[in-house]
Amino acid sequence: MDRTARQLLYLFALVLLALAWPAHATIEPPDHIYYGTATLYGNPVPAGAVVEARTNPEGVLLRRYTVGSNSFLGSYYKLAIPLDTIDPRKPGRARVGDPIRIFVNGLLAAEVSVGIDPDAGVTGVGSTTRLDLDPQNAGSGPAISIAGTSVVEGDSGITSATLSVTLNAVADQEIGILWETRDGTATGGPACGPGVDFVQRIARTLTIPVGAQQGSIDIQVCGDTEVELDEEFSVVLLSTVDNYGVFTTDSTATVMIVDDDNVPSLRVADIRVARPAAGTTTARFAAILSRTHDHDVSFHWATQNGTAQAGPDYVANSGTVTIPTGETHANLDVVVQATPAAQPDETFRIVLSNPVSLALQQTPATATLVDPRYDPAVQEVDATTGQDVPDLSQPTAIALSPDGLYAYAASGSKNAVLRFERDAATGMLSDPVSYKTSTAGFNLAKLTGLQDLKLSADGNFVYVAAMDDNAITVFARNATDGSLAFVESVAQGAAVQGMKKPFRLALSPDGAQVYVLAQESSAVTSFDRDPGTGQLTFARSINQSAPNLVKLVAPGGIVVSPDGAQVYVTARLGNALLAFDRNTDTTSEDFGALAWRATFAGGPGGITTGLKGAFGIALSPDGRQIYVTAEADNAVSLFDRAIDGSLSLRGVIQRGAPGVHGLGGAQGIVVAPNGKEVFVTGNADDSLSVFDRTTAGAQAGALAIHRTVFKGDNGLVHLSQPGAMAASMDDRFVYVAASGGDSAIVVYRRLSINDLFSDSFEALVVQ
Repeated sequence: MDRTARQLLYLFALVLLALAWPAHATIEPPDHIYYGTATLYGNPVPAGAVVEARTNPEGVLLRRYTVGSNSFLGSYYKLAIPLDTIDPRKPGRARVGDPIRIFVNGLLAAEVSVGIDPDAGVTGVGSTTRLDLDPQNAGSGPAISIAGTSVVEGDSGITSATLSVTLNAVADQEIGILWETRDGTATGGPACGPGVDFVQRIARTLTIPVGAQQGSIDIQVCGDTEVELDEEFSVVLLSTVDNYGVFTTDSTATVMIVDDDNVPSLRVADIRVARPAAGTTTARFAAILSRTHDHDVSFHWATQNGTAQAGPDYVANSGTVTIPTGETHANLDVVVQATPAAQPDETFRIVLSNPVSLALQQTPATATLVDPRYDPAVQEVDATTGQDVPDLSQPTAIALSPDGLYAYAASGSKNAVLRFERDAATGMLSDPVSYKTSTAGFNLAKLTGLQDLKLSADGNFVYVAAMDDNAITVFARNATDGSLAFVESVAQGAAVQGMKKPFRLALSPDGAQVYVLAQESSAVTSFDRDPGTGQLTFARSINQSAPNLVKLVAPGGIVVSPDGAQVYVTARLGNALLAFDRNTDTTSEDFGALAWRATFAGGPGGITTGLKGAFGIALSPDGRQIYVTAEADNAVSLFDRAIDGSLSLRGVIQRGAPGVHGLGGAQGIVVAPNGKEVFVTGNADDSLSVFDRTTAGAQAGALAIHRTVFKGDNGLVHLSQPGAMAASMDDRFVYVAASGGDSAIVVYRRLSINDLFSDSFEALVVQ
């Protein structure tokens, strides 16, 4: 084909191509993209928040994005603005330079021109611009919020409730905020008076100056003494001056008026703290509410010197303590220092103040610092434990032979009677021998749940109370080696009544009767005793159903007077001391029978303190005084006994009295054979209290606390749940049965100041 033909064909193709192409075809430009973070007054928007771009001023929607809808973007937003470059403009499209508005959740967050960066100028089509959005950037001013509060009402006068109003940023101009109060369950009024809970405020203005980010609103709350529910009212932010500043969702705050007319009381008990031998220890005061409260309660405390001084004796401390809703306890700890030399008892206090939603029962509370090295009453010299003697578990009783060469213990949970050899010089126990039903010759013995153990005055027989067997078991004793042989067991049955749960035993001084206290039977049961064989014959039983014996409930302790004329019994649940006359006529068929004489009971109409949970009982050697421990009253009561056996209450010593730190759950009590001291075990606080006893003159029988020994003093830990005791006839040693912890018989040497230099253990040094 020649050249001319080819040119014609080319022109023809161009004509065809022109005819096929639309007359007005254009190429659409790429979108302009805005992206970045979206926040509402400084806080990230939640997923689901809507970001929109609209034309300005028409408001035509260009693009919408839901935050969180694209997992790749996370919390960022993206708006792809569609562009148009050729007339006529298509609906829903923008051009470079067009003004648009961007909204976050309907709030104006930015005004921009499409494709134009204010700093860099025109960016053109197909580009991206980062634009972090927040309505606050649009000139609305800072976000304004108000926080609620609570205030304790008070009994009278006015208490101020202060609410904090906060800006989320520093404003470049003064901000005026209009506000007012509104009633809720609390009622406002123009002034405090009957029926008015707070002073109402209407159309008030709070001004926050330039440069500040916080202001406060004070409302006067009216005090009263009326017991009522907690009440509330509101403070509402209404508007701002010149609409500068934006309210967030926190534009209404609640003020809770906490009623303080029905609040729990707080008590902090006095404490006793043993000074450490070296280093430090902690004095822990327990702050206890009388009940839980619907609100947090708080108080301030601080240490205060007494005879003990901050620095050498203890470390000063203070603080504000909050006890949360529903709780009742907080600890206040103070560090106590060791001292090089032994110190007498010294004290410091903690003072309580500024109670919120509680009442203070007392202030201050006292800590007594006790140095075990200073003027001790007893010294622990030995302890035989369940680790040393496997059959020694939860010992319930301890007794010494008349010659002092042997000791006998009742093992409550191992159902065993143990015999120990005793060193009269050191008081120490050794070479234990155990007697159980598995022991040869003891298979018929009833020994389950042993509670008490007594020796006859001649030392020839041992009697034990087996509580779970409802029985008394009799052993014959070999005076030469202290060994025991089974004689008999006498148990509850058709021929023996009043023996359910035997708990305590007593022998008459003449050896003619054995008296048994039975807790479940609430009875005193007497047996006639054969002095030669030791065997028992049931005689009679009296219980709480007898006339005048309504208080004989769960008897706990029993003694027979030295002259044998009276028997005295304590009742734990009856909270009483009962006195009985004993028939001493050996020719009478009622010889040994008991007749009720008097009852001393706690509670209204009786002795108000000192007999609640009456437990242990002891007579002075001359029979002129009776001492009773009260487990629930943490006390020792002193009764004088007349020649005819009648009793009169002289006084009560209770835990918390000056210098008296023990007696918690007071149980065991024994008077020293020389009458110069009285020993009391505190089962609940692991203590042994030693009282000096006046032995002559008008005050004979009076007690004065000498010293209390606690578990842990000087690092000794065997005095756990102490109960029964025995004192050696040589006035040198006291033996304590401690049923808790490692189950121990603890041996204490007496250090009475009257006897300190009367034996070979010490020598008086003359300066």
